[in-house]
Amino acid sequence: MTLSLSGHLSGAAYQRVVERARGELAGPDHRGMLGQIRAEVAESWRRSLVVHGGLGKPLEPRLVTDSDLREVRQGHPLAPVLPIIRRLLVEPAADANLIVAVGNAEGHLLWVEGDDQARRRADAMGFVPGADWSEASMGTSAPGTALYSGRPVQVSRAEHFNPVVHPWSCSAVPLRDPADGRIVGVIDLTGGDEAISPLALPLLKAAAEAVHSAWQERLLPSPVPAPVRGSILHVTGGLPPRLAGSDGAWREIPGKHAEILTLLTWHGAGLDGAELEELVYGYDAGTTLRAEVHRLRRALEAGVPGVTLRARPYRLEGALATDAVLAREALRRGEVSAALGHAAGSVLPRSAAPGIVEIRHQLNLALREAVLEDAEIEDLWTYLARPEAVGDLELWMTALKMLPVDSPRRALAVSTVERLEAEAR
Repeated sequence: MTLSLSGHLSGAAYQRVVERARGELAGPDHRGMLGQIRAEVAESWRRSLVVHGGLGKPLEPRLVTDSDLREVRQGHPLAPVLPIIRRLLVEPAADANLIVAVGNAEGHLLWVEGDDQARRRADAMGFVPGADWSEASMGTSAPGTALYSGRPVQVSRAEHFNPVVHPWSCSAVPLRDPADGRIVGVIDLTGGDEAISPLALPLLKAAAEAVHSAWQERLLPSPVPAPVRGSILHVTGGLPPRLAGSDGAWREIPGKHAEILTLLTWHGAGLDGAELEELVYGYDAGTTLRAEVHRLRRALEAGVPGVTLRARPYRLEGALATDAVLAREALRRGEVSAALGHAAGSVLPRSAAPGIVEIRHQLNLALREAVLEDAEIEDLWTYLARPEAVGDLELWMTALKMLPVDSPRRALAVSTVERLEAEAR
């Protein structure tokens, strides 16, 4: 069944299919009905079933204290950009009888604003500031599933895991730090069918882009760490490869150029033509590689002062580093926090170049082992936010052992460990 994210989601026929799927989940074989609903919802239901059990049980969100909520709000990067969200989203939402929720990366709603009547109704299901609406707390919902998947999500009525939320529909988009691609929050639009109209996601995405631009232009610190001289090529994390110059300016780097530069900085002594061809293409590229190197050399001459690409062997001269190499060097010095600060995620995660795949594997393995053996709880918790750590039972169990008994993070750690252990059976 192919569904658009406009009329069909809230249509009576599809909602009947969803209700039948919910009923089938109580039986011995529910795979057939799950195949009739949207894949992202079915996947979220499966995750939620592991944590919460049957679909019929009403859920109530965990709540942080008022003092904790004030502290989280004050220190969160979303606080300075609230005027942007209010102007672009809250004001239009109030006119359409909708509410806007802004949450952090853990799923806690920090601000819930919009139509007064809708907010009073939402209070009854715990959709309030300080409530945890992650999947671990409330099952399938737009904000929780968007945070888990890292993608925009729409959830309509009975698609919600929690039956208490069935009168509602919602759309949400995750917010990422432009510096490293990490998810730092979520914006959600909740209400009736208008919350999943064809305009809902474009409106949310426009607001998210405005927030990202504000962070990048005014709120982020200098992209070049003080101890590092010259230019830094950022190749880790979810954002496109980009060069931070010594003047603080940013520019995106084409994928193939980023691959070559990553390989040459990782193999500092240089690579001959055959080696570089094999690492970039996996076969004899011949003229293709030479042409690419020629274009890269010209780009460096025009845009990266003091950095030269030499031949025989291919090597770089000048002050250019990648965040991947900086992370590797920090690990060699035993500086786990610094390594995590340099490496925002996997190396060029969309690249299939053999040499990049190997670097990605080496650095991921080295970071994991360092975090497991030597990290303090804050570094470990930072690492657990990465996509590669989502299903790492050993790391989550280590975090659970290290967290204080009164830590608000324990609930997430406990539910994650329970889910992963159940999946492993």
